[in-house]
Amino acid sequence: MNTKEQMNITRAHLAEAVCRATGLPRTDAGQFVELFLDLISEALLREEPVMISGFGKFLVLKRAARKGRNVKLGTDVMIEPRMAIVFKPAPGLVSQLNVADQKSPKRASNAA
Repeated sequence: MNTKEQMNITRAHLAEAVCRATGLPRTDAGQFVELFLDLISEALLREEPVMISGFGKFLVLKRAARKGRNVKLGTDVMIEPRMAIVFKPAPGLVSQLNVADQKSPKRASNAA
C-alpha cells in the first residue's frame, strides 16, 4: 500500500515558484500564472491542441454517445456525447518518471 502523502499544486504554489525563480513580485507572478492557464484554457475551448515541448500535449477529444449500465438499478442508460481533455506526456517526461520510480525503495513482497 502506498503511504506517500499527496500534495495538490495550486495556483498559489505555482505563483510562489515563479516569484522565487524569477524575482518577480508575487502579484506579477500570480498574473503570469493566470495568463498562462488562460491561454491553455482558451486554446482547448477552441478545440486546439496545446503542446508544451518536453512536457506533453493537451488534446480535446470528442466522445461518442454510448450505452452504459446503471448497476444499482440494473438498467441500461444512454451516455450523452461529450468533449474530454486528455494529456499525453512527452517521452522525456515519461523517462524521467520511470527513472525516479526505479530509484525509490523496493516494495516488500506480500508473500508471508
